Amino acid sequence: MSFISVSTAAYDGYGFDVILPSLARCGVKNVEFAFIDGYVEAFTDSDFTESFASDLKSEMRRYGQQCRYFSGHIDLGLENAAARLEARCRFAASLGAGFVITNAATSEHESTFFKQADTLAAIAREYGVRILLENPGNGAPNVFDSSADASALLERLGDEAFGINYDMGNLLSHCLNKNALDDALAAMSIADHFHLKPCARRSDGFDFVPFGEGDTDDKALAASLLDQGKPFSLELPFRLHRDAGAQPWRDEQPLPLDRIESQILRSLEELALLTQH
Repeated sequence: MSFISVSTAAYDGYGFDVILPSLARCGVKNVEFAFIDGYVEAFTDSDFTESFASDLKSEMRRYGQQCRYFSGHIDLGLENAAARLEARCRFAASLGAGFVITNAATSEHESTFFKQADTLAAIAREYGVRILLENPGNGAPNVFDSSADASALLERLGDEAFGINYDMGNLLSHCLNKNALDDALAAMSIADHFHLKPCARRSDGFDFVPFGEGDTDDKALAASLLDQGKPFSLELPFRLHRDAGAQPWRDEQPLPLDRIESQILRSLEELALLTQH
């Protein structure tokens, strides 16, 4: 069976002293920590301390959990990207993670991204992690918009420190003219890891919903991932929405904890059904 994680993004607004025991109650052993600007509760790079990582690792140990994938999305084409990536790689490695998921770069920052790619790869190697580049969902032109860009991107980077994290839910809002499932299946042989982020179209934008309830065929993708033993995370950012222009916004208040847990459990139950066939 594939390595499956659940992202902490579902719990936006709660502290990890609440999140980790809640995930444990849902039977989750593999935790993907999500520190994504604008998508979860505000934080700064100064929060990525050794003591914080030690506390989280201790809490995970208490609940029999581990972290193998860490989401810390930034634009790697920004001038300060190396310092920001280093903070995330150091923190992820302290948690025991081997992979840091982030974005590549917007098209306007493409030149800077490739100029500093060797530096970014060296940082990843220093901390014993790989950088998994993810296709974005905000509609802004990127060096990695869809599966069609992935192979050329990795070839141009030319370093094993880089890999691909493919997110079908992002494609729904980012590339409106593409079939999300077809694009995701095309990425199967290229991507190291996938995010399953069920997404539903609304008249005024997009909502994120439990597994199996979105407008992309997440079940078909999950079945293929399970069949090929490809690792993936359930990323269920229930508090997050996108407007008609694909820009993210969040509900004013966190969702009730019992509602989050029920939606995670429902998602895991639907996923489990796929393994029985």
